[in-house]
Parts: sequence; structure tokens; C-alpha cells
Amino acid sequence: MSLFGMLLNALRARSGVIAILFFLGLTGLVLANVFLRPPEAEYVFDVYPGFWALFGLVGGLAMVIIMKKIIQPMISRGDAYYERNS
Repeated sequence: MSLFGMLLNALRARSGVIAILFFLGLTGLVLANVFLRPPEAEYVFDVYPGFWALFGLVGGLAMVIIMKKIIQPMISRGDAYYERNS
């Protein structure tokens, strides 16, 4: 087994390690946004550090909520729908 395969097996054995590394990476990117700024803002809210991270989080949550509460009831059928129309 290769070194990379052994590393993946070790990470899989420990629950939550990949999630912690993922969130640490995201936190590092947001913190880097504080110090590494573009020369000029293209949009109004570009001047605030971490705006695009927050925008992505809120947009993703909004899509999930809209899909679950509005779209799914419109397109779903009852449990007995397919049994009646067979």
C-alpha cells in the first residue's frame, strides 16, 4: 500500500479528523482575507473581510431551506400514489 493510502486509512479510522482539518482550512482562508486584500473592491461589500464566505454560507442555507420547505412539497407524491396508479 502506498504512503498516501496508509494516510487515508489512518484518517478514516479517526472520526472527525477530516472535518476538523476542513474547518481549520476554511478558517485560515477567511483569516487570510483579513491580511491579503485586493487592491480595490469591485463590489460594495468586498471591503468587509469574510463577506464572500458569509455570503456563500447564507446562500447555501437559503437554497436548502427553500428546497426543503417549498419545492419538495410541490413535487413530492404521497406514499400510496404509485400503488393507486399502477
